[in-house]
Amino acid sequence: MRVLKFGGAALRDGPAIVRAARIVRVRGGDRPLVVVSAHEGVTALLDRALEDALSGTLSFDPLRVRHRTILRQLELPGDFLDRYLSELRGVLGLLCDERRPDRRLRDHVLSFGERMSARVFAAILRREGCEATPMDAFDLGLVSHGGSLEHPERAAPLLSSAVREARGVAVVTGFLALDDAGHVTTLGRNGSDLTAAWFAAALGAEEVQLWKEVPGLLTADPRLVPHARHVPEIGWAEAEELARHGAQVLHPGALEPAARARIPVRLLDVHDPEGPGSRVAGETGPRGPLAIAHRSRLTRLCVRLDATRERAAHLTEILSALSAQALDPYLGRIGAGWFEALVPEEPRLGRVVEELGPEARIEGTFASVAVVGPGVAQDARVEAGLRQVAGEIDAPVSFEPPEPLGRSRVLIAPGEVLAPLVTRVHEAFFDSALLAR
Repeated sequence: MRVLKFGGAALRDGPAIVRAARIVRVRGGDRPLVVVSAHEGVTALLDRALEDALSGTLSFDPLRVRHRTILRQLELPGDFLDRYLSELRGVLGLLCDERRPDRRLRDHVLSFGERMSARVFAAILRREGCEATPMDAFDLGLVSHGGSLEHPERAAPLLSSAVREARGVAVVTGFLALDDAGHVTTLGRNGSDLTAAWFAAALGAEEVQLWKEVPGLLTADPRLVPHARHVPEIGWAEAEELARHGAQVLHPGALEPAARARIPVRLLDVHDPEGPGSRVAGETGPRGPLAIAHRSRLTRLCVRLDATRERAAHLTEILSALSAQALDPYLGRIGAGWFEALVPEEPRLGRVVEELGPEARIEGTFASVAVVGPGVAQDARVEAGLRQVAGEIDAPVSFEPPEPLGRSRVLIAPGEVLAPLVTRVHEAFFDSALLAR
C-alpha cells in the first residue's frame, strides 16, 4: 500500500486537481490512501478572514469566489460545497460579533480548507474512474496531545478498519487532528506531510509519496538559486534538519513517524511524474554540506523576566502565549534576566506582546540561513567558509552556536540581505571547490 500526499500548489486549480487525480490512478497502486492539503492560497485567505473577523469585518466573499471558481473549472455543481461554505460563514459571523481570539476557533476556521479540498478531490477521482471516499483525519484516530501526535500503533486497528470499509480510495484531510478535548486542531506549516507519514506508519505502507511542484530536494530554494542542484537521496536526520531550518518541501516532524517505521519517503514532481525525485531513507553517507535552508520574515521577541516570579512559570507563560496564537519560536536564548526568541513576523504577534505586558517587545526583521549535512556542526572548514561569506555581506551577520549533536550551522542576518546571502553561501559550498572531498 502507498500513501500519496498532494500539497496546495499541486491542487491550485481545476487542471492541477485533474492532473493529481490521474497520478493517483496511474501510480497509486492497489487501494492507495491519498492525503490532500487545501487549495493553494486558501489557508492564507482563511487566516486573513479570521483576523478581519476579530476586527469586526466579515471577509467571506474571497473564499466563496475562490472555491466557486475551482468548481466551475472542474464542471462540478456550483452548490457542491455550499454546506461547508455556509458553516464557515456562520463561524466567521460569530467571530465578528464576539471578537474573541481563540486558538480553537482559529483552528476550526482553518479546517475548512482541507475539508472542502478532500470532497472536491474525491469527486474528481470518481470522474476519472476511481471509486473514492472523502474522510476527515480527525475521524480516523489522528489525535494531538499537547502538540504531539498519538503514536500511530495505537490508532492502527481503528484506522485499518475504516480504510478497509471505505469505498475505493480514501481521500483524507491533511493538516488536521483532534486535541485532548475533542476539538479540531491544526498541525502547522506543511502539516499534511506529517499526516501522510503518520497514516503510512499506522497502516504499514510500503512508501510515502509527497507530490510537490519541484523536482525533489534541491541544494537551495530555486527561487533564490535558480541553478540549485538536485539531491537524489538523503537520510531522515538530515532531511528533518533541513525542514526545521525552513526547507519548504518538508514538515520537520513528518519524517519521524516514517523513520521510526522504516518507511521511505519520496519527494516527487507533479509536472514530471516519471522523474526520479528525491528519496529520504536511512543514513546519509559522506560527511559535509548537503543543502541550504532558510527562513524569512522573522522578528525577535524579547521579554524581561520578572525577578519576583518563578522563572519556569514565567517562561511557561511566554511559550503558552505564543502557542495560543499558533506561533512557534525558531531559535531562542534564556539569560539571567531575559528571554529572547526569533519568531514568525505575523500580525497576531501583537496580541502576544499585549498579553505579556510592558516587559515584552518585538524588534527588527531577520532571516536565517542554515548549511545542513552530516558533521557540519563540528566542521572547521564550514565555519571558515561561512565567516568568509559573512565578511563579504554589507550587513551585520551573526553566528548561532552549533548544537552538540546538530547537523547544521546557522547565520542570522537582516531580512533584506537574505537573497544575496543565500546566493553567496551556495556559491561557496556548492559552486566552488571550497569543500571538495
